Amino acid sequence: MVSFAEFNSRGSHNWIHVDLRRSRAAISMLGRGRSRPLMLSQVTASGQFIGDATETLQRIMDALRDSDRVFRQGNVVVFLSDASQAGSTSVPTTIAIDGEITKTATAMVRNLIMCRERKANPTGKGARPDQPVEIELQFAVPPGVLQQAVSFDGFFNALPEARYIVNHPVFDADFQWLGIGYHAVQRILVCGEDFEPSEPERHGTWEGPPQSIPDVLNRLPPQLRQCVEGFHWASPIDLINFVGAALMIPLMPMLVDDGHPGVMFWGNQPAIGKTVAAQILAILKDNALASPTAIDGGAREVENQIASELNDGRTVVFIDNHKGTLDVPILEANMTAKEVAIRGFKVQRKIRRPNDLLWPITTNEGMPSDDMLSRCMHIRLRYEGDPETHRYHLSESELLGYAREHRSEILAELAGMVTGWLDAGRPSAPANCRFRRFGHVVGSVLTFNGLPGFLTNSREEVREHSTKHQQLIALAERLIDSPDQQFVWRSDGHLSDADETFKRRGPPANPMEQKDWVPYLIASGVIPSSADTPQKQKAAATQYLSGVVKLPVEVEIDDQTVHAMIVSRTIRSRRTAYALAICGLPASIGDGSGGGEDDGAGVAACYATPEAMSTVAAADGEPPLAESSDGYVAGQGDDEGDLWV
Repeated sequence: MVSFAEFNSRGSHNWIHVDLRRSRAAISMLGRGRSRPLMLSQVTASGQFIGDATETLQRIMDALRDSDRVFRQGNVVVFLSDASQAGSTSVPTTIAIDGEITKTATAMVRNLIMCRERKANPTGKGARPDQPVEIELQFAVPPGVLQQAVSFDGFFNALPEARYIVNHPVFDADFQWLGIGYHAVQRILVCGEDFEPSEPERHGTWEGPPQSIPDVLNRLPPQLRQCVEGFHWASPIDLINFVGAALMIPLMPMLVDDGHPGVMFWGNQPAIGKTVAAQILAILKDNALASPTAIDGGAREVENQIASELNDGRTVVFIDNHKGTLDVPILEANMTAKEVAIRGFKVQRKIRRPNDLLWPITTNEGMPSDDMLSRCMHIRLRYEGDPETHRYHLSESELLGYAREHRSEILAELAGMVTGWLDAGRPSAPANCRFRRFGHVVGSVLTFNGLPGFLTNSREEVREHSTKHQQLIALAERLIDSPDQQFVWRSDGHLSDADETFKRRGPPANPMEQKDWVPYLIASGVIPSSADTPQKQKAAATQYLSGVVKLPVEVEIDDQTVHAMIVSRTIRSRRTAYALAICGLPASIGDGSGGGEDDGAGVAACYATPEAMSTVAAADGEPPLAESSDGYVAGQGDDEGDLWV
């Protein structure tokens, strides 16, 4: 026997609460499309009104508003297709964008409104003797009439707003579990099959973070474990990241305002499960496989494909098996934005709606831009050997079928991980992430469920795949090996303090400005061949150097790991000097002599006395710089250098 407090809590034991939810869901669904369409006789097939046009338009608007199938989302009017049966997966189809109807709008509205017109049967030539004297013609609402109704003052705001339309129960921003139906307070429309969060099961006592992939699997609920155990995850963290990506699905309404990342799947070779793993997320999100979005046709084509997915009610933008450079501004601008802004397919309007989309990307040797890398969480798969020998515990089709068949149970398990964390008082264990709420909630839920370490591989992945990072490593190697050590500064302190120290110490005796770095940047592949004039080369050098200031890298020199970082400071007339600060370099390497004791040559190359600096300044035709009593040079404050960081 359970107490009242236990009975009133979440769970299948609370049968009153469960029955009420099911009844409300059934009533909500029964109201959608069960009755015959409204028949209008005041409109002709050519779009002319018979009688009072305003009265007819008002009847159309009332029928759409009261149908429980037409909602506004962002600046879009959507119609719920396949919504006439309880438990069905409803598809929100766009019928108007910014007041302009789509080409399929009249066909969709036909489910709610039809028009009819009576015409006399001619008695002369062309007569139809088998028809009555008058013939009734039925037809869909003409596009011009529907356009007038949609554009009527006050119509859009009179529609119920569904900020989110989902095909599964979700948590709202206050962690309240929302079942099937329209929730007016939260402005969330929940369709699909109803279920409650499952009660989390613990398989033994968890001591410390998981040490292996089987250890992670042992901590997962059974249906989710069955879905993910056949993959060749590169590390326990990669599997934990996948579970974190799946947790975004029931938590999405609370993640939109602060932003959420894309999901990038990496593989060391083809055919080892990246696409299958991404499609499992798509099935959990939309109850359907995602259609890959090609990005080779230019920004407009990418927009068209994304708009087509949104028009079809899909919320997964899937870029599969990408090769080469991945630098698509339209993706970068929308992937982590609070609101998606995509120009509608064949409509000169932009779709603006909350970004509750999932953005999975799969690649083997892709080269994403640094901005794209920073906007994604990273999941790696690794398989050594012939990919043809790779096998799941189920076939690919069986695995995807299993995910679809047990979709509700898997989502219930994910929701149960959240409710377990909520019932425990929401212990905080946030993951380090640019998206604060996402990192805090998902990281804390995973840690509570014995899966710490969420997103801890992100910095490693960014460093490994970042073009800027790889170029900086090549530049550092070239400078350290160069006999010209004027660009290198051996830092005695911690590398994280090098930039501040570089600004505080006396000015360089021989400052290396952007133009001095050009030969090394060209040799390292930073400055492209298209920069064929000194002005273009200096501009490219300025853009690159200012973008990598204080970015740490590790360079392997003669089996030694050297820590390096570009530092900067402002010098005369708002000019800027740059240096490569290094720590951990043996004295016999990179001193220009090929050996010997460290005599401070690296430091001397960059620094000199104020008197020496004054001599250099005078040689350049500029007045000497006055030094204050605390060692600063007049006009050279710390804040000026920060403008370049």
